[in-house]
Amino acid sequence: MIKLVAYDEKFRTALEDYPLTEEQLGFTGHPLELLERCINISTYTPIIILEEEQVAGFFVLDTGDDKFHYTDQQDSILLRGYSIHPEYQGRGIAKSSLGLLSPYINEHFPQIKQIVLGVNEANKAAQSLYIKAGFIDEGKRFMGRSGIQIAMCLKLDKLIIRQALPGDEQGIVNVCVAAQWNTYKELYTTEYIERIIEKYYTTARIQEEIIATSLEWNGYYVALLNDQIVGAIGGGVDEGSIGEIYVLYLDPKKRGQGIGTKLLHYFTDIQRIQYKAKEQWVSVAKGNNLAIPFYEARGFIFQLEKQAYDSNVVDNVSSLRYKRLI
Repeated sequence: MIKLVAYDEKFRTALEDYPLTEEQLGFTGHPLELLERCINISTYTPIIILEEEQVAGFFVLDTGDDKFHYTDQQDSILLRGYSIHPEYQGRGIAKSSLGLLSPYINEHFPQIKQIVLGVNEANKAAQSLYIKAGFIDEGKRFMGRSGIQIAMCLKLDKLIIRQALPGDEQGIVNVCVAAQWNTYKELYTTEYIERIIEKYYTTARIQEEIIATSLEWNGYYVALLNDQIVGAIGGGVDEGSIGEIYVLYLDPKKRGQGIGTKLLHYFTDIQRIQYKAKEQWVSVAKGNNLAIPFYEARGFIFQLEKQAYDSNVVDNVSSLRYKRLI
C-alpha cells in the first residue's frame, strides 16, 4: 500500500541511505539537502512516500513565492524535489504517489486549487510521468539551476460529500454495480451477484431509499468528484444505539484516493451525532481482501463469522462481522 505522510525524524535514517545518481541529482535535490532548507524556510513541508511503511520516496510542498516562476495563481502549491528511492523504482510507486497528491493536498491544504512544478527540458522520463499523472504543459519556460525548466500544472479535483438527493439514484447504481463486480467476481457466482444487484441496486429502489430515511435507515450519502458520483455509503441505527453500515462502495477506478475514508468519517459523524450511535458494525465478505484491511485500519475489530445476509446455504457466502466504538 502506497501512502503519503508528513516527514518525521524517525524517517531520517532511511533518507541517509537514499542514493541518487549524479544524473538524478542534476534534475532534483537530495532529500537531506531539502530537509536542511526546511529548517529555515517556513513554507516548505517535507513529505515521505511510504510503501508498506518503508520509505520509498520524498518531495517537498512549497506554498512560498517561488511558485510564481511557474504560475500567476496565488492559490497554487509548488511540488519540488520529487524523487523515488532507487530500490523502489520501476514498481509503479511514482504513478501511485502522484495519484495521491490531489486528495492529500485537498485534506491538508484546502485553500489550494492547483499544483505546479518545474521539470528539466532534458528529463523526458519525468515529463512523461507527470503528463500521465494529469499535469499540463501550458507553454511557460524559465531558466533553472540545471537548464531550461518546463512549468507544468495540475488542477485539483473537487471532492464533495453530502446526503444523496433525488436524481442521484443512477450515479449510486453505477458505483454500486461496478463495485459489486470488481469486488466479488472472484468470490461469488455470477448468479449470486446478479441476484443481489437486481434486488438492491436498481434506480427504483435507490430512489425510494434516498427519500425514505429513518432511525433504521439513515439514507444514502455520496461522494462527488468534480460533480460525478464516485462513492456511496448507507446504514442505520437500532434502538440500542448500535450503528450499522450496510453499503460502502467506490468507483473501482477511484480507489486509493482517500475517498472511502472520507465517506466513512462523514457518515460516522451522522450516526454518532444525529442518531446517537455508540458503536458501529459492518459485515465484510469472507475473502474480501480489499475491504478487510480498510476496516481494520480504521479500528474495526473482528467479532464473528456467519452466513451472509439474504444468502442461501448453496451460495456458500460467509460474512465477517466487525465492530468499533464511536
